[in-house]
Amino acid sequence: MRYRRVASALLTAACLFGVATTSAAADTGRTPAAAAADPASASANPQVESDNADADFVAMMIPHHQQALILSRLAPSRSTDSDVRALANRIDVEQGLEIYMMQSWQEWNGLEKTDPQQSYEEMLQDPMMVEMMGMATPEELDQLSAATGDAFDVQYLQLMIKHHNGAIGMLTEVLTNGTDETIQTWATDMLATQYAQVQMMQKMLDDKTRTS
Repeated sequence: MRYRRVASALLTAACLFGVATTSAAADTGRTPAAAAADPASASANPQVESDNADADFVAMMIPHHQQALILSRLAPSRSTDSDVRALANRIDVEQGLEIYMMQSWQEWNGLEKTDPQQSYEEMLQDPMMVEMMGMATPEELDQLSAATGDAFDVQYLQLMIKHHNGAIGMLTEVLTNGTDETIQTWATDMLATQYAQVQMMQKMLDDKTRTS
């Protein structure tokens, strides 16, 4: 299965790159939405070839984003903190759009479009992959689903910080090894956004645990 080959490649990348490199997150002045609205380099030549680093990144980031949506959509009914709910809504909107963008990129390049939920469920069956990509385990998802109030907020922030850090490792890898100009632009935007959100979430978590 192609999933296994891609998973092996990105596991290696996660080990090598981690979250230390952030220089690629320089502000380009473009948001993911702006990039999606102007995919000139891809749409002008739908037959453009992309290397394995780009294709593998997209195939794995889609299910990774899918979990962010699942985590964030728990917040409206469980969190009592308006800041946490606002952050969760922003992550839901941003990463939902990015899933659509990445699926569109696959279509532009003649690749099979990744099904977010199906590939996410496959990913959850690989505990090593879940750990290396910073994803919540099924047990952690159950615990979060059962929590409310401050307990939910603390768990959500802890899980989402780890989740973002996993994505930062993947983004750093594709910025280093990928060649597709559209993916490079999107990955730079995603890296800047997720790095900033990690800093924000860490402050929110520190405030909550300091007063608990």
